[in-house]
Amino acid sequence: MGYPLRWSWPTVVWLGVLLLSSLSLQCRSGKNDPKAHRPSVAVVNGEPIFVDSFRREMELLRNAGPEFKNDRQKAILVKRELLENLIDGQLLLQEARKKRVPLDPKVVDGSVELIRQQYTPGGLMEEFLKKGKTPESFRKDTESSLLVNSLLKREVVDRIAVPREEVTKYYEEHRTAFNKSERVRVRQIVTKTEEQALELRKQIVGGASFAELAKKHSLGPEGKNGGDLGYFSRGQMPPAIEEACLGLRSPEVSRVVTSPYGYHLFQLVDRMPAKQLTLQEAWTEIDKKLVGQKVGEAEKFYLRKLRQDAKIERDLALLDRLQ
Repeated sequence: MGYPLRWSWPTVVWLGVLLLSSLSLQCRSGKNDPKAHRPSVAVVNGEPIFVDSFRREMELLRNAGPEFKNDRQKAILVKRELLENLIDGQLLLQEARKKRVPLDPKVVDGSVELIRQQYTPGGLMEEFLKKGKTPESFRKDTESSLLVNSLLKREVVDRIAVPREEVTKYYEEHRTAFNKSERVRVRQIVTKTEEQALELRKQIVGGASFAELAKKHSLGPEGKNGGDLGYFSRGQMPPAIEEACLGLRSPEVSRVVTSPYGYHLFQLVDRMPAKQLTLQEAWTEIDKKLVGQKVGEAEKFYLRKLRQDAKIERDLALLDRLQ
C-alpha cells in the first residue's frame, strides 16, 4: 500500500502539531539570536521550520510506516506531504495564538496525565528519549495540539448543523444500510483441556453459576467479567463458535466446542432478532456521520483561507536532498 498524498483532518492536526510547540519556540529563539543560522525547509509567516526538526518528524514517520528509503520518488512525495502537513499545523497554531484561544492549564495537565497513565513506570521517559523530547517539550506539544483543536472546535465544528431533511433524505437513500442482522450476547469459558471443559459443563448443568466459573477458570480475557463476550452477529466469529452460539435458544450451556484457542463453553444471555432500524432509531448515527462529513469539508475550507492570507516560503531543493 502506498502513502496517501494528503492526510485528512483531524489527523493532520495530530501529525503536524505534536512537534509544533518546540518548532515555534525554536523559531522565536532563531529570530532573536543573530548567531542562529540553522537551515530551514520552510518559513511560515516569518517562522521557520528547521531542517533538524523536520528530520526528527521524518524519522518518526519512517518508524511508523513502510520503508521508502530506497525509493527516491516515493521519498520525495512523502517528504513534501509531511512538509505541507507541518505548514498546515503551523498556520493553525499561529491562528489560535492570534485569536487568543483560551486554554485552561488544568486541561493540559489532565491530558498529559492521561497519556502518562498509559505507560508503565519509566515507560514515558523512555519514549521521550526515543523521540528526542523532554517532559517540558512534551507538555508544550500537548498544549499546542489542544490549542489547535480548540480553535477548530470554536471556528468550525460548533458552527456545523445538519438540517432534519438531510437526515431523512440520507435514511431514505440508504435504507438497506440499516438492516440489522440477528445478534446474540453470550458468555464464554475457555479451557486448555476437553476434560476440564466437560467437568465445568457438568457443574453448570447441575446448577453452578456460569459467570462465577468463568471468573475462576476461563483462559479468555473476558473471564474476569464473567465470560461476557457482548453482542455479535453472523460473520463476526469463527464458524464453529458462531454456529454453537447462534444455535442456542435459552440460557442452557452449549456442547464443548473446539478451536485453536482451546475448548469452549457458551451460554446465551440475550438475543436480538433481525430488524430494520426506524428513522428515529438511526437518527443519531446518521446525524453523526453527516456532521463528520460537513466538518471535514469546512476544516479544509478554513485551512485554504489561512493559506491564502499567509506568506509561505519553501526550499524544495533542500527538502528533496534530505536523507
